[in-house]
Amino acid sequence: MKKVVLIAAMTAVLSVGQIAYPIQEVGAATAASYRISYKMPTVNTLEEKEVFHSLLKDALKIKNPHPASTLDKNRKSLTEIVGDLNGTDTPRGFMIDEFVVSKNGYLFALYNEIGILDPVYPQGYDPAAISKQILEQEASGQWGGDLRRKRGEMELKARVDALVQAGYVQPEELKDQLLTKQFVAETLYRMYKKVRPFKGSVAPKDSQSEAVRWAVEVGVPEFQVDAKGYVYPQTQPYYTNSLDFIQLFLPSKKTAAGWEYFQYEVNQDMLLEAVHNYSGQLLYVNNKPLSSHPNYVILSKLPETKKAETQLSASLEPKVMEMVEQVRQEVQKPRVWDWRTDVIRHPSFTKLVSEYRKTKSQKALNQVYQSVKARYNLFDRQDSLQVIKSVLDHIR
Repeated sequence: MKKVVLIAAMTAVLSVGQIAYPIQEVGAATAASYRISYKMPTVNTLEEKEVFHSLLKDALKIKNPHPASTLDKNRKSLTEIVGDLNGTDTPRGFMIDEFVVSKNGYLFALYNEIGILDPVYPQGYDPAAISKQILEQEASGQWGGDLRRKRGEMELKARVDALVQAGYVQPEELKDQLLTKQFVAETLYRMYKKVRPFKGSVAPKDSQSEAVRWAVEVGVPEFQVDAKGYVYPQTQPYYTNSLDFIQLFLPSKKTAAGWEYFQYEVNQDMLLEAVHNYSGQLLYVNNKPLSSHPNYVILSKLPETKKAETQLSASLEPKVMEMVEQVRQEVQKPRVWDWRTDVIRHPSFTKLVSEYRKTKSQKALNQVYQSVKARYNLFDRQDSLQVIKSVLDHIR
């Protein structure tokens, strides 16, 4: 028999970051109590968790955007380019999927992200003329699929060639369409290595590539190293997360003078909507993500859930811009890769380590911790007094 969930006796208790209320299943002898809560992000989690990158992209308004006329002239939508490449104005899902996971799909997204590179059309090609031809064919009862395909191929190539001309892509890299982390790292590194140089602080076991190591060091999503020290550079990345991270935390606005930061401001309504859209990952039911709960749909519609969303949004609003600026500072630092080399035997920490081992005092431990944090961008898994204490106590 299918279980029906009723919401009964809604006596919500609102506290800091938490709302508790009972839910009773029909036929159950007792009410099951669920607690809805949220966790405010730290600077580390804002930097590392992709859900926050997505939330920020949706919630923040760019104060110094490129001119809309420039973006409208250069950008095309994913649906538009895939439709043309397939000779249709209504591309099917599999067509979009195949394009997105190719090199061309990534480069198209990268081109749109930059926004101000003019397409590099071959001599004699007139985009307005071919669009007019397509409209004329359709007006006469013909579909114009061949012309659409030609337009799609020319428009895509013009945008890829713009990236080649800018020096972000090498022509020999376009011999195949196999998209890998390595390829993504190479393009991003060519773009941003001058504004965020490689510090040489990481060494994944399966890549000697400076570009890949740079991506690991900066903390670009998709380039997390696993517990064995591998980054798997030949696997296929989900690059949307990487591009979101770059736009938020690196100087990623291309100008005539070079790269500069996008400046943001919080839009209260956009922030609340973004929190709602990602509530399945941001809110917790009995300390588990809301989206993992079997009654997720019902729980997500409760007034108490809406209150939690509103409370989280209100808590984030005054803090989020300061946290974004903190992340921008953190990603400029090197990483701790080997505790023995980078901390225990590093000359910057010799006296502090010696003082802690002599006194075992909380004050000495705090001094080591703060000094390490000042020098390095610690991963969230590294960033605690307990971790530093364990390092000091067990690594010689």
